[in-house]
Amino acid sequence: GGTVLGGMVRTTIQSSACRHGIATLPSPIVAAASLSGGSGVGDISSGPLVSLLTADGLVHMRSPLCVAVPLTTIEVGTRPNDYFSLSPLPSFMKHGGGKKTMLATSYGGEARLVYCQAESPQVFADRFIKLSIDAFGPNGFPRLELANSIGSTFSATSYVGPEPTAHKRSLLQQYLEVVLGLADDVRRGGGSLSSMASENIQIHVNQEGGLEVEVNESNKEDDLQVASSSLGPNALLTCTALLCLVCFQVNPPNATLACRASKACASAMGIRRRGDTSVAKSAVTVCELIADRLLKEAAAASFSRLSPSPISPSNRHAPSGASMQFVESAVWLLRSCGCHEKAIFVLEERMNDPALRNASVAGNGQVMSGGFAFGWSQIKFDSYIATHLGDLWSSKDEKYCQLVIQSSATRDLLARNPSLGLSIFTSTHPQNENEWRKMKPGDDPLAHPLYPSKVTELLKSVTPHANSKDFLEKVPKDASDSLPLHSGGRALAVAYLESALGISSGRPSESQSDPSYRREFDERKADMHDELSYLLLEGVISERVDGQSSEDSDLGALYRLKLRRLLSWPNSLIRSERLLKSLPTSFLREHALLLGRLGRHEDALRIFYCDLGSIELALEYCDIRHERKEEEGRKVRSSTPSECAYIPLVKVALNADPDPDRGVAAAIQVLALRRNVIDKSAALRLLPKNVPLSAMTRPFLIPAVVENQSQVRRLSVASALLRSRYMQLKKKLTDAQLKSQASLHTVPALQKLNLGEHLHSSKPTKARLVHPASSPNFPEVLLVKHFFSRHLVIQAQVINTNSSHLTQDDVRTLTDVAFVVAESSDEALLPTLQVPLKTLPPRATGSAWCVLAASPQRLDGTAFLASELRFTVLEVDAAGAPLTFVETNAPRYGRPFVEELQDMEIRHTEFS
Repeated sequence: GGTVLGGMVRTTIQSSACRHGIATLPSPIVAAASLSGGSGVGDISSGPLVSLLTADGLVHMRSPLCVAVPLTTIEVGTRPNDYFSLSPLPSFMKHGGGKKTMLATSYGGEARLVYCQAESPQVFADRFIKLSIDAFGPNGFPRLELANSIGSTFSATSYVGPEPTAHKRSLLQQYLEVVLGLADDVRRGGGSLSSMASENIQIHVNQEGGLEVEVNESNKEDDLQVASSSLGPNALLTCTALLCLVCFQVNPPNATLACRASKACASAMGIRRRGDTSVAKSAVTVCELIADRLLKEAAAASFSRLSPSPISPSNRHAPSGASMQFVESAVWLLRSCGCHEKAIFVLEERMNDPALRNASVAGNGQVMSGGFAFGWSQIKFDSYIATHLGDLWSSKDEKYCQLVIQSSATRDLLARNPSLGLSIFTSTHPQNENEWRKMKPGDDPLAHPLYPSKVTELLKSVTPHANSKDFLEKVPKDASDSLPLHSGGRALAVAYLESALGISSGRPSESQSDPSYRREFDERKADMHDELSYLLLEGVISERVDGQSSEDSDLGALYRLKLRRLLSWPNSLIRSERLLKSLPTSFLREHALLLGRLGRHEDALRIFYCDLGSIELALEYCDIRHERKEEEGRKVRSSTPSECAYIPLVKVALNADPDPDRGVAAAIQVLALRRNVIDKSAALRLLPKNVPLSAMTRPFLIPAVVENQSQVRRLSVASALLRSRYMQLKKKLTDAQLKSQASLHTVPALQKLNLGEHLHSSKPTKARLVHPASSPNFPEVLLVKHFFSRHLVIQAQVINTNSSHLTQDDVRTLTDVAFVVAESSDEALLPTLQVPLKTLPPRATGSAWCVLAASPQRLDGTAFLASELRFTVLEVDAAGAPLTFVETNAPRYGRPFVEELQDMEIRHTEFS
């Protein structure tokens, strides 16, 4: 733009930072305005803009982050131009559905609204390919493939452009940084430029007479994060690839930006599944060609450093360590476009090249030995390969899973770093019970019909490279600990299967009634359980100490502990009969566990008690059975009690011991040690009749009697506390019920009726019996008549007090107290509703209600109502609680009474 200041006209605008570029306009600037916007990622026109009105009547739109790239030019004035002012409109006055709008005014009193439309993909594609031709030349990049992938026009693709210069390459780099959201201004604050409102962009005249565009930055020190791009997959791939290429060709090369851009692109693209048509083949070709070019240039730069001849000044190479960063960016590009096998091969080939692995370049250009492939150590390479292969494996795509299993990189990584290589297959496995419960059935590590067995075969075939430090590590003594993975492929396979089965991570048992339970997986799961059991058995046998067949080494002992844990695991699906035939005869404890899985508990206990001579192991076996029975009982309540888990041990001790006296002593010992959980009566019936009582008194009978008495006292106290709590709650409930029926306007049943207009209520009158009361507990009853225009409501206030011939303690609780109109002398009064009292404690007052439908105009003279009081007398204790906890609908619950009351007179004049 142009500005007249001090007689000098300048036709340039300049940003506050050099990275935003410098642009030259053909005509002087008359006015300028800033427009707020979003981040501008993907569509640069959607971000903040700077609008410039020049003397030729044109409004130029530029981005403050890349002012050298022209976006849009709009003509507002004619020649000679008399428009002099340009002002942004407030957001509430924006024209055209919220578009960026400005007001241009002229000296002639005219005004025009100028608004900037959103940039179309075609405009973006044409600008992108022209900027690329300016930066690289027509033949310096895959021009035709780029044009096909982004859909640029023929005229833009045929554009020749001037000779490529460093300035043009820098301009393309700036533009692509903004479009991809990699510029520092865009990345600050998580990729949002919402803070860059118009007040944050200031335009003023500098000391040299030009216009300066200043972008005010926030004071917050937010972490720099790559902004998420709104570009389509084709544009995202090609923009990233061209940015990596231009980063290599600028001087000095910007390897960090290239690496960051390609990594962000790979993260945004993810793992492309088979059949994904969202990415064009031409875009993939662009990525592959540029990646190959970066690899060749980086290799040439690396070997030129290794060469003893001096480097000529004309040869421009990346600084030390940057060549590997360009290799990394090329690998990320290959990953972005789905060429994962090639990406793995490139890195593996480079790390296995002795010339590159054994040299690094110092700052003075000398070759130093002992380097790690120009910046990548072995652990970094292994971590990268493990992450890449793990992402491919977790995608569950058939093609990529086959690639992971068949790739030599997987085998080499397992050999170099077994734990890191194993994480490729186990990183997605649930790690705790909560994760197992949330897991979908299709995400089960054993759900696939082939992969678990293929992974197991792969791991068994690996021979890890163990060093002296690995052999000095102490073998753990706990079955839950991991095996030393350097010990061989068997340890790797065991670790994988244990993770997939969930033995150590708390996999819950599957209920067959669960809708997600699938029986077709049982056979495959059983195969993997059998595979693990045989691997553990092989580990025990192969790790025997030489010359001492009955003694296990430290590693063999750990294998044996894991085998026993698997056999004792309740979720195990091992085919016990098959494994039982393969077990050596010396594996007595394992035999016992397998017999227990087959339900032959007495045979299993016979091995523990007789062959191993350990009542402690037998008791431990019974304890595990007892805990499982209790857990199953909590889940599924059964009316038939199951057999006590300790009774088979008593039988074995009495029947299998060659010494009868020792067997009886062992049986009594079991009774004494497990007297809290054993079925005492069943166990006592098994003992021989000639066993003296004195033999059981001290170890069993006396402690059992004492504990039973103590338990009775504890239960009595608990019962009293619960009874007290019950009575408190019962009293609160009764009081609430009495209160809800105390008034005409609080009874819920009456509120639902359309009683009509309330005329008046009579005074309370005492109800009298026709015959002497049949119950000594007949309460005092007061009757109140409530007259409505269409209804008659009779309230019976029942006072449960003692009669003259009863003491205070003889008053009983009444239930189901109801006032009933048995018969009416006139059809103008008919009973329709009764509201009884559920409970009336002693010395309490409650109201029972009876509603009659009334037709006063049909009532002739006086009507007589035959009524009665019905109630049930409960047996209660001194506290007013029922003496028995019997349900109210059970038979023989209290004694019912029906007392006939004297007739009530209802006159038709009372309805007036």
